[in-house]
Amino acid sequence: MVQLQYDGSFEGLLTAVFVVYEYGYKEVDIKPEGAATTLLFGEEETIYTDADKAWRVLHKVEQRWGKAGVAILLRAFLSAETQIENHILEAIRLMVRMPEMNVLENFGHQAIAHIQKAAKSVSREVHRMKEFVRFERVGEVYFAQLTPQYDVLPLVIPHFKNRFSDQQWIIYDLRRCYGFVYDLEKVTTFTPANKQFGKLIERATDVYEQLWKTYFRHINIVERKNSKYQMRNMPKRYWRYLTELKD
Repeated sequence: MVQLQYDGSFEGLLTAVFVVYEYGYKEVDIKPEGAATTLLFGEEETIYTDADKAWRVLHKVEQRWGKAGVAILLRAFLSAETQIENHILEAIRLMVRMPEMNVLENFGHQAIAHIQKAAKSVSREVHRMKEFVRFERVGEVYFAQLTPQYDVLPLVIPHFKNRFSDQQWIIYDLRRCYGFVYDLEKVTTFTPANKQFGKLIERATDVYEQLWKTYFRHINIVERKNSKYQMRNMPKRYWRYLTELKD
């Protein structure tokens, strides 16, 4: 058994897949740094992300499965579910062994079933983030914070860039402590040194938040309130993103 430890990025995983074929490894366990375990029998190897090797694997996948197949693998990866790296490796191994088949449609295979289920869960989370994220004004910038179950921020950024192209904004993932900022020209990712970044910004939005809550209370018709219907269409865990429903 060879345990390959990579940096946790999608490019790093693809590099690890390339290394599996480069050295002809048979029994492999791919894990992100921090999740690796000490092996009693076997060896450990650190994988350093190589853009060229990652691109070669990605290009091969796109040739066989198209952009839709790449999207499925990426979304499954972003689920960060246990063993998802090894499921993706197994799917690519099947692709190489059976080039004439679209093995991603073989739901009877355990690895494929895991990948498709994870990708579907991430897709639902992406859709809900697009629906429920709310921006609050902080000076000249609009700020939104979220705590998604999956690491979907990279997948929702293009949506907000297109929709709010005339505004400067920041979207920040409180759980993973990183975000994206748009300056009217380009989107840049950032990781603040202060892990309390989200809470500091939140304090600055209190005035706008109270104004919006007051407005919401005035337009809300208490007699027509239907909590069960509301929760069915908007699960309670997303309420934290809606200014009017906080507290």
